[in-house]
Amino acid sequence: MGRLDNKVALIIGGTSGIGEATSKLFSKEGAKVIVSGLNDDQGNQIVNDIKQNNGEATFIKIDVTNQKSIEDGVNKTLEAYGTIDILYNGAGIHDGYKDVLETDEETFDNLMKINVKGPYLAAKAVLPIFLEKGKGNIINIGSQSSFVAGAGGNTYVTSKFAINGFTKQLVYDFGNKGVKANLIAPGFVDTPMTEGIQDERLKDIPAERAGKPEEIASVAAFLASDESDYMQGSEIKVDGGWTVGR
Repeated sequence: MGRLDNKVALIIGGTSGIGEATSKLFSKEGAKVIVSGLNDDQGNQIVNDIKQNNGEATFIKIDVTNQKSIEDGVNKTLEAYGTIDILYNGAGIHDGYKDVLETDEETFDNLMKINVKGPYLAAKAVLPIFLEKGKGNIINIGSQSSFVAGAGGNTYVTSKFAINGFTKQLVYDFGNKGVKANLIAPGFVDTPMTEGIQDERLKDIPAERAGKPEEIASVAAFLASDESDYMQGSEIKVDGGWTVGR
């Protein structure tokens, strides 16, 4: 018996990094997984990996900046599995530590579309399903930058603070209607998004290393399960202790 048996999980940003690890772990825990992203090859490879391990998964191409793309993805999920139980909002990009003067308007708009508008559009698309059932689970991926400055540049920090507030407001508005929402705040994790970033803060992390995608996925699996049903609007830092000294 898995902790997520018979649950349907829509993984936004599931084709690499933490999202890939989450897709695979949710499947091992018994969920029917929809792996979404823009890269067909990566998405189909992850689905094949899951199926080879006797899991059930489908790849659906979703552009998180486009409302119709998200709505189509949700409808395809309903056609395939009949419902959605878990929404995991994991798509995101970094700004390379640029300050406000170094950031042009196009870069700002693009990052905010992916990091903030995407989770808003996805939540808006699945909430009617959750409200009709009287139960649903939203997991948003924040960052160290959801609490402190310096783990990204101006736009990234702004976006991750926004996701923290968005998560809390979801609970305020819909927590009494059976919808659960929580925030995972990873630290510096070894993923394609952080590849090539020389981060001197690694020496300031008590764990003295970068995190692994699987370590973040394990927290997501707990939040996705019924074991965490009394957790609402929680901020879970998985950062090797980096923020304790901030």
